[in-house]
Amino acid sequence: MKTNRLALGIGCLILAGTLPGIRPAKAQAQEPAGVPANHAVISSVAITQAPERASVRVEGEGRLDVHAARMQSPDRLVLDFAGARLAVEKTSIPGVSAPVLGIRMGQFRPGVARVVVDLTMAAPYQIKRDGEAVVIYFEGAAAAPDADVTSAHVTSTQAEKVHPEFHYAESAPRATARAAKLTRVSAPRFALPAELTRSSAALAMFDGANAPAKPDGQQAGQQAAQQANTAAATMAASTGTPSTAAQGKYTGEPISVNLKDVDLRDFFRLIHEISGLNVILDPAVKGTLTIVLDEVPWDQALDIVLQNNGLDKQLSGNVLRIATRDTLKKEAETTRDLEKAQAEAVAPVTVTRVLSYSKSATLKDTLKKFLSSRGDILSDDRSNQLIIRDIPSVIPVIDNLIRQLDRKSQQVEIEARVVSATRTFAQDIGTQLGFAGSAVGGRSLFSGASAVGGSGVTTGPGIPPSPVTVTAAPGGIPLLSNLGAAAPTSGFGFSHRSPNFALDFFITAAEAKGVGKLLSKPRVVTQNNEKAVVKQGTKIPVQTTINNTISIQFIDAVLKLEVTPQVTAEGTVFMDVLVENTQIDNGIARVQGVPALNTQSAETKVLVGDGQTFVVGGIIISQQRVDITEVPLVGSLPLIGHLFKRTNVSVTSQELLFFLTPRIIPG
Repeated sequence: MKTNRLALGIGCLILAGTLPGIRPAKAQAQEPAGVPANHAVISSVAITQAPERASVRVEGEGRLDVHAARMQSPDRLVLDFAGARLAVEKTSIPGVSAPVLGIRMGQFRPGVARVVVDLTMAAPYQIKRDGEAVVIYFEGAAAAPDADVTSAHVTSTQAEKVHPEFHYAESAPRATARAAKLTRVSAPRFALPAELTRSSAALAMFDGANAPAKPDGQQAGQQAAQQANTAAATMAASTGTPSTAAQGKYTGEPISVNLKDVDLRDFFRLIHEISGLNVILDPAVKGTLTIVLDEVPWDQALDIVLQNNGLDKQLSGNVLRIATRDTLKKEAETTRDLEKAQAEAVAPVTVTRVLSYSKSATLKDTLKKFLSSRGDILSDDRSNQLIIRDIPSVIPVIDNLIRQLDRKSQQVEIEARVVSATRTFAQDIGTQLGFAGSAVGGRSLFSGASAVGGSGVTTGPGIPPSPVTVTAAPGGIPLLSNLGAAAPTSGFGFSHRSPNFALDFFITAAEAKGVGKLLSKPRVVTQNNEKAVVKQGTKIPVQTTINNTISIQFIDAVLKLEVTPQVTAEGTVFMDVLVENTQIDNGIARVQGVPALNTQSAETKVLVGDGQTFVVGGIIISQQRVDITEVPLVGSLPLIGHLFKRTNVSVTSQELLFFLTPRIIPG
């Protein structure tokens, strides 16, 4: 017959062997008979509500033997049906009203079905049998209806009382007497905590001095195993040092401890009692401990003690090993050296892998970082293969990387529209003035200068009437000011002749407007993360002489577009764009026959959706020039000065726009 032994007192177990006459109490119970070949089947679990009482009814086929255990924090009643199989659709049922908050159920193990009744408070309960059904009544002052009581182990479980929050100094009379007895012992090695608080879920495991013995050791063993598994999960979640841990990292139940000069090994025995974990100590673990904690999770308390004493832990399942950091470091170094020695002892193998989408020469350098010290990779560019030589354990890692990296890349079609618009305006307005005359009596003559130019208006003989003649332009009198338009397209003239005076006045003007538009629509397709380049323009030959060697180089004077697309997981396209427009600048004199170049460029990174159009680098160049040529002094006079000046206005505007539209090619 199998028996399970369960420690029933925290203080008893810690003090065992340190104080005379005290030994840990144990509960021994007989396991139920073996599970029958044909298991009982639970087919229905329901909640009913009646005045002043609620009930949970469990029905099925075959006899249902139930083991009940009350738990707290939160309040709940755990029902284990040995030799039963759960056959219900829903695994949770919400409660109807207090005290039943809800029901959770599941197959705890192949031969045990578990039903957990969550309660709003620690309500008293009775378990009755109604035919093949089991009914659990939760009631107040009213008594439960008469029915057949279940087997003895149900009745004994029913006798369990609700455990209050556990304060060791305020426990049941037996524990009080034990604590009083301890106070009479002189100079104990271990000072019992002044206050040790725990939830009743753990209390149900250790407090054998206050609760009646469990009727079945198997049930107690199940609870102990369940608690150990919970503690193992809690310990696995709390790794690292407490100083850098987040506040929500520790999930253990809070405890309050006040210890002075306690042996470290006794503290770890206390952790065993609280957590249910199997604790193994390294022989090098020794020392004393003084600690005062109030409502601190037990796993955090453990980490604090480990850090303060230069220790560390290793968790394997529900076994907690505690050793010094030097011991663990030496073990890690030994394990590493052993693995290295084993790897060096294995004979290497050589395999080849054919790549479909990646270049072998490119992928080789990446894979080399994952080889062992004895490994090497060669690439064959002709067949696009990788030749891998390494120990057998590394080959699967390399194969997995090749499967992840050697994949078909998505392709992107990029359509560009290049629009270049030019606007020009020119206006030229000028005047020409010439006159000649003589004083009264014909002894004086005044006129313009022939070097300035002639008016172009012919005059007859005798004008001006004077013995002194003036040599002017052929057929006209000399001009006083010659500020006419350079290339006139319109003009106005006024001439006057008299015996003593001749006048010629001309206004010339010219105006020109121009609008130009250049549209280019290149289109290119490239793979994901691969650069695409589009050029349009002229290559200019440049002759260079180096070491008496004459060579010809070509300089691009082109409109160039460089785009590197990257397809994101959301289906958008991230593009690295470079736009450059380089043209010959004829306004600058050539140097040894090489023209100057005028460059406009824009570089940007932009994220756009599939098929959306955006504008890159709107470059606008605007130039305005006004030139005025005038006769000194007279040209500055208001109104009249316009007759003695020339005004030339020139306006040029150039705009360059790039429209890009990326499209992801399906497949």
